[in-house]
Amino acid sequence: MEEAVAELQQFLVPDARKDLKSAACMTTAQLTGTPEGLKLLSCRGDILCAVVRLVRDPETYTAKDAMRVLVNMSAEEEGATALLKLDGVEVVGKMVELVKDKEYAHADFACGVLANLSKRREHCQEVWKRVCDGPTKLEGLIHILCQIDYNKKGAKLHLLAPVITNFSQLPHGRRLMLDKESYVFQRLIPFMEYKESKGRRMSVIATVHNCCFDKEYHPWLLGDEVDLAPRLALPLAGPDTFTLEENESLPPDLQFLPDDKEREQDVEVRKLLLQALMQLCITRSGREVLRDQNLYLILREHHKWEEDRHCIMLNEDLVNLIVRTEQEIGEDDLSNVNVPEDLASKFVAEDEKYLAGGTEDLTTLQEEDTPDK
Repeated sequence: MEEAVAELQQFLVPDARKDLKSAACMTTAQLTGTPEGLKLLSCRGDILCAVVRLVRDPETYTAKDAMRVLVNMSAEEEGATALLKLDGVEVVGKMVELVKDKEYAHADFACGVLANLSKRREHCQEVWKRVCDGPTKLEGLIHILCQIDYNKKGAKLHLLAPVITNFSQLPHGRRLMLDKESYVFQRLIPFMEYKESKGRRMSVIATVHNCCFDKEYHPWLLGDEVDLAPRLALPLAGPDTFTLEENESLPPDLQFLPDDKEREQDVEVRKLLLQALMQLCITRSGREVLRDQNLYLILREHHKWEEDRHCIMLNEDLVNLIVRTEQEIGEDDLSNVNVPEDLASKFVAEDEKYLAGGTEDLTTLQEEDTPDK
């Protein structure tokens, strides 16, 4: 197999004969479908560099196969490491360039490569650094994500959302997203209710969830400028019947919801929403906001409807913090509760674990994310 792979390189060049170049690229893509092929290609930086140079090939099938190679390689740890170590081409910068190009038909695959490369923490840091060093930084990627029909060739760019989620696992990533002057965070919020793509919706909610772990931003997140708590509660609300007085006690976005209002159907998304609300209750001021907005009503009705045990427990823990008096709770900031040192380190590790990552398996792009069949 090694000899056959070596022979491919001579045809993986832009000026090779079209049919031979197309066949070589297709063969390379097929190799990435086997563990042996992935392992072999991970050791052939020259071939991977050649593939990266073909992603803009005028022959559409060649360009698409080149992108499939990169998606499949980046899905495996060894392949992702190999791509990030390439000499001669900078794969992160190239993928960002393709995502930014409104006329590039295979931009969904470029999003998939970035999502794969950033899904592991050790790789995410490197991808983040390269994005920050490039011309299109985090703000630019979020700007692209938040424009429906940004790509003029039919690419949906839904898989850009898990890239943002992966970056939100990094402290400096969250700081940039939560910058009060840039209006980055607020642009994401409408997509918490985005029905056209479950993947985009879940990734945006996961990003918001991760940002709630930074306690110093809670007053801003809960204040009038962002008003996050009702946004987190809205997907948990259904066509509930409240009295006029109860409705008027809720924030405007939660009042008089229509009879066809549906609760979030995905249990993992509901967990993220409940965990985010729980994080916002870590301080007394946060708990008081949720009480003032009477979110107990939404949680009460959600509890009646919920069937998942984990979500039920999260709901009950959250309600327990809201309905109890501060005197009963006995601590303004629950993160300041004294615990033994060994348990404290365990809780820090648990916080890290609860930071949600983006979609983990992008070896094959979902139908909704594929621009052409």
